[in-house]
Amino acid sequence: MKMMLSLAWLLIAIAHKAEPLISENFTDCREFFYNQWFPDGFQNISLPHHFNCTDLPDGIEAEELTSPAYICQQYDNKYHFASLYDRGRRVPLYSAYILDRRSTDKPTNKRKKNFSIEPQLVYRGLDGTMLREHNTKIKIGIYNTDHGISEREEKNRPSYLMPTSQAVDADYYKNKHYDRGHLNPRGHHVDADKQNATFTFTNVVPMNKGLNNGNWNRYERRMMGNADGCTTMYVVTGIVPGNNWINNNRVNIPSHVWSAYCCVDNNAKPIRSGAGLVNNTKDMVYEMELNELQMQLETLLNATNIEVFQNNCI
Repeated sequence: MKMMLSLAWLLIAIAHKAEPLISENFTDCREFFYNQWFPDGFQNISLPHHFNCTDLPDGIEAEELTSPAYICQQYDNKYHFASLYDRGRRVPLYSAYILDRRSTDKPTNKRKKNFSIEPQLVYRGLDGTMLREHNTKIKIGIYNTDHGISEREEKNRPSYLMPTSQAVDADYYKNKHYDRGHLNPRGHHVDADKQNATFTFTNVVPMNKGLNNGNWNRYERRMMGNADGCTTMYVVTGIVPGNNWINNNRVNIPSHVWSAYCCVDNNAKPIRSGAGLVNNTKDMVYEMELNELQMQLETLLNATNIEVFQNNCI
């Protein structure tokens, strides 16, 4: 009897381990949110996923294509942050993470030169860990073979499935005006794996090159100073979708970029909070109170009851 119970629990554990990292919420990576509470008011902003082909690709169910997608960002088999991904616009609406680098820390790791994509945005049955496009292409091919999915039809080919499901390198390649702007920036982390995990297309948006390398970069550096004296600094950085796109209307260009933080002490009690908002140009970043940012976002997003942190980090 005990052996049967043990086997039952083992099967449950295996089943839980196999659960997709893209699901209906951030349950598997809630530690990146203050009080493990998810931001409110952003769920209805995203556009629906769409295919160019008339029929859905084989092996994909309509219920798997809900937008936004809740991604627990996994690198090297470990969770590092979370992103709310707009499938229709192919950009993250926000990324939530813990800033673990302080102003006195010096960077010691080399910058990653390539970006990954999220295989589970193609097939839920693929790896939860982010992979390079080439490796994802191989995984899709194996998956198709194992599941009897024919690649004679364009809709089932990796070359169609990957760019349809998300932004890819070709969308940003040699763009003169827009960088791959990180929402969760490499510079806010000390550990090499945490830094490398930020290099995924589900964490970047088209950001004005002057802003990315100028005022926004300087704001990100100031945020590290705000973290001094905090035991934990929770950050949510997001966008306001815009009316313009890159690469033939494939990836949306945000009209604004915003960020908010909540600092807590060793008893998990809030010490301070703050926020920043900027047009996606070379404009100055306007630093403000959390409440002011939320009111601005409600206007810009035409949304109600925007709340980034539980109880406004009070």
